[in-house]
Amino acid sequence: MNKIFFPQGTLIIEDGQPVQEIAFSVCGGRRPAAGWLVMTAEKLPGKPLFLAADKGLDYYHAAAFYPDTVIGDGDSADPGLWKKYVKEGRAKVFPVDKDKTDFQLLMEELPPDRLWIFAGLYGGRLDHMVSAFETTGTTALKEGRAVILADEREITVFVPAGVTVEFYPPEDESPVAVSVLAYTEHSTVSVSGTKWQLEQKELSRNNPYAISNEMSEAEKAREFPHIRFSCHSGMAVFYVAG
Repeated sequence: MNKIFFPQGTLIIEDGQPVQEIAFSVCGGRRPAAGWLVMTAEKLPGKPLFLAADKGLDYYHAAAFYPDTVIGDGDSADPGLWKKYVKEGRAKVFPVDKDKTDFQLLMEELPPDRLWIFAGLYGGRLDHMVSAFETTGTTALKEGRAVILADEREITVFVPAGVTVEFYPPEDESPVAVSVLAYTEHSTVSVSGTKWQLEQKELSRNNPYAISNEMSEAEKAREFPHIRFSCHSGMAVFYVAG
């Protein structure tokens, strides 16, 4: 079980495995707020590994926080920062003309025994976002691992079969929206603590209707209100906005 403390709430991953160390990466999509990045990084348990994909290096720098390693071709990162990391031997440099994205190269470098969290993947161009989403989902499904995408606005968890996710918002707060999407053609899921609950419900990828849910009033009245999501078959995506 892993517990991650984000400023907008606590995320618990129950997968029947021992607590994992974390690999936290920042990519070159929408820049995460500097305050959110620092607060999240400082609360990560254990001895996290911090990485950047190309322009993600700039986002760390904006938060006065510096990654252990940067990966990519350096075409979008600040030239001065990039040269500094290359000179210090903390950059894994690839040619600009290549058959993989910087994000795909980053994923290949991540330690497989760690829990992966990515910031800087939302926003920007649609083709970049779809590429990142599909790359993440394909890898999570192949390896049977939960993978987290997050920034101050959104949290997304790729949830394979047999894994349960719980989200606890801060006191007197609740998510703007809670959504569940099938990543595989079909996935069977359960969700509780919401206005519209699901119990062993089969979702289809070609009919993504289970979106814009919200925490129920009954759940908000509990001592520790939270949303609980389980994937029983296939793989699903658990999403929280706000």
